[in-house]
Amino acid sequence: MDQGLAERGLLQRSIDFFFPPKVADIAALRQFVAGEAAYLAQKSVIGYCRVKTLLAFEKLMKEKIFTELLEICRWEAFSMTLADTLIVAEGCLRPADMSARQALAAHLAQLYGDILNEHKPPHRPDGWADRIAAFQARFALSSQAAPQPPEQVIKDTAALILELAPIHTKLKRNDLEVIAGDLGFNMVALRTSMGKRFRADDLLAAITRLPAAA
Repeated sequence: MDQGLAERGLLQRSIDFFFPPKVADIAALRQFVAGEAAYLAQKSVIGYCRVKTLLAFEKLMKEKIFTELLEICRWEAFSMTLADTLIVAEGCLRPADMSARQALAAHLAQLYGDILNEHKPPHRPDGWADRIAAFQARFALSSQAAPQPPEQVIKDTAALILELAPIHTKLKRNDLEVIAGDLGFNMVALRTSMGKRFRADDLLAAITRLPAAA
């Protein structure tokens, strides 16, 4: 995964800890979602691999096959944490007014593909069409249903990280709950951050003013 993207997420979290800015416009929303999703993917994948490999991790990071597989895992995890973050954000911002609710859902659905398509990692020469289609189908359902608890939203992401992490299968036994627990904890914290930092009225007003095709 683009190291700069993950580092921006980590740096932003450090700054936000002391000076948490409000998210009040479309550009800020996009930056927030992309940065937080990158941080979640980075933290979850690297953290899990470090725990499983212990002192061998630094040595493995010098092995080409390991780093290539790790990058694939991080990028694919990012595609999933981005989806999770947008679903949680929609539930956090969802207004009672139906037209505003539809405008919000349309904007966030479009935002997923816009962010992913900014990046073209080597293992995805043809882009992210499959992930985008899967998200559109998932988001169409989630945006019509009651908001899910944040710790439930990440279940598929945890399973994907377990599958793709460059760790021998025998060492992954019974680890799904560990990964899901870590992701769930961080997603709950992210949902709390959204509640504190999102200026919902300003964001919804900006989104409803967008052209219908945006």
